[in-house]
Amino acid sequence: MAQAIIVQAFKSLILDMIGEILYFPIWWYSRGLLNILNYFISSIRDTNRNLALTLLFKSLFKPMFGVQDRSGRIISLFMRLILVLARLLIFILLLFFYVLVVLFWAVLPALVAAGLYYNFSSLWRQ
Repeated sequence: MAQAIIVQAFKSLILDMIGEILYFPIWWYSRGLLNILNYFISSIRDTNRNLALTLLFKSLFKPMFGVQDRSGRIISLFMRLILVLARLLIFILLLFFYVLVVLFWAVLPALVAAGLYYNFSSLWRQ
């Protein structure tokens, strides 16, 4: 009786493992890719919020510290332009990084499969 339970448990574990292995590519390119794309979109929003790009663009031509004279407005404009350009550069670099992460996610299984095929085919040729 105890041996039958162990055999049944072993069969169940093996079948579950085979099912998980067969379901993995479906999950990777459906729900997993959707999760990565949602992370990508939320990361772009968070980066925009953290760098305050929209706020800088809205207040680009407003004087800093309430200074109303001409020199204060010119200095404010140039300082905000420098801030906008620096933060825009950071935003573009992070956007490029996020795009690379999504592309890496999409290409990784194909690269692993190609590597496995290359390694196993070289073993069979010898």
